[in-house]
Amino acid sequence: MYRRQLKYALALAAFLPAQAMAQSGEPGATRGRSYELTVSGGYVLMDQSLRDFLGSGAPETRFASSATPSSGAPQIMARFGYNFTPQVGFSVAGTGAIGSGMAYTTTSGAMTFTTNLNAKTAPFFLLGTELTRIDGRNSRVTHSTWGAHAGVGIRRMIRNNLAVRIEGKIPLAHFNEVPMDKKTVMNPAIMIGFSAFDFLRRITPPAPCGPCAMAMTRVDTVRIYVPFARPAPAVVVLRDTLVLDGVNFMFDADELAPGSQDILDRVARELLEAQWRPVRFEVAGHTSAIGTDDYNMALSERRAEAVRVYLVSRGVANDRIVARGYGSTQPIYPNNREGDAWQNRRVELRRIR
Repeated sequence: MYRRQLKYALALAAFLPAQAMAQSGEPGATRGRSYELTVSGGYVLMDQSLRDFLGSGAPETRFASSATPSSGAPQIMARFGYNFTPQVGFSVAGTGAIGSGMAYTTTSGAMTFTTNLNAKTAPFFLLGTELTRIDGRNSRVTHSTWGAHAGVGIRRMIRNNLAVRIEGKIPLAHFNEVPMDKKTVMNPAIMIGFSAFDFLRRITPPAPCGPCAMAMTRVDTVRIYVPFARPAPAVVVLRDTLVLDGVNFMFDADELAPGSQDILDRVARELLEAQWRPVRFEVAGHTSAIGTDDYNMALSERRAEAVRVYLVSRGVANDRIVARGYGSTQPIYPNNREGDAWQNRRVELRRIR
C-alpha cells in the first residue's frame, strides 16, 4: 500500500514542473501581498491499518458501518491564506470526508512555496501540520495526537483574480490512544478546485485628472518631466520616444484596461495639433521576460496594434501610425526579479524620422 501511494506522489511531483513550461508572464498586477480563498473537492485513500481498526469489534461497538470499511472517501476542503510574496504564503484549511458511516474532520495549517505566483501557470508545494477527528457510529470518537503533511500542486490562472488549483498531499497522522499495531498512518489525497484572490491583484486604473493638457517635446536627455500650466500627469520623454504611462491592458489580453482610454484621448488630441500633423509615429509594444519569447512577441504585437487602432478611431490618420511588437528584447529595467520586471511591460510612441 505504501509503495503504491509513493508512486502516485512521485508521478504527480514529476508532472507538475513540466506544466510550468506553459506559463505566461503578463499578469495584471502583482500577486504578492494578497489573500487567497480556495474551495476544493477530491478523494482521500485510507490507510489499511486505520481501516482495520475502524472496522474491528462487534456491530454495536465499532466505528464503521461494516467490518470492511471503504478504502477511500470523497472529501471537500476550504482553505484561506495570505501570500506574503509571489513565492511564499501561509494558509489554514478545514477538510471533511464521509465514508462507511463515519465522518472525518481535519484542520491544518501550511506554508506554501510557489515558483512564481505572478505566472499564469504556477507549481507549488506545501508543508504543514494537521489534526484529524473521526466520528463513527455508536457515538465512537477518536482523534490524532499529532499530524503533518507535505504536498505538491499547481495553479492555473483563468482570470485575473481566479485560478484552477490542483493539489495532492501525503499526510501522516499519529493515533496514540487506539489499539492499532501501527500508530502512524498515511492517508494520501488529491483535490481540485478554484482559488479566488482579493482586489490587490486587480489592475488599478490611474485616477482621472480632469481636463488636462498634453505636451510632447523632442529632447536629447534620457528622462525629463514636462511642466504644465494646469494640473496634469507627468509625461516621460525618452529622446524621440514617449512612454505611455498608465496605458494598461487586461490580464493576458490585448484589451485596454479602464482608464487607458483617457490617456490615449489626450495623446490623440496632441497628435492632431498642427506641429505634429506631418510627423509619423510607431506604437511599440514591450513585455517582461516572464514567459516564452514567441508568446511575449505575439502579445506585444497585439497590444501595440490595439493602441494604434484606438488612436486611429480618434481621428489620427491611419498612414501616420504603425504598430510593432518587440516582446522582451528591449528591457529598460533588469528582468531578474518580478519587482523590476513588471516595469518592462509598456507601450511607447516613437517618432519615425
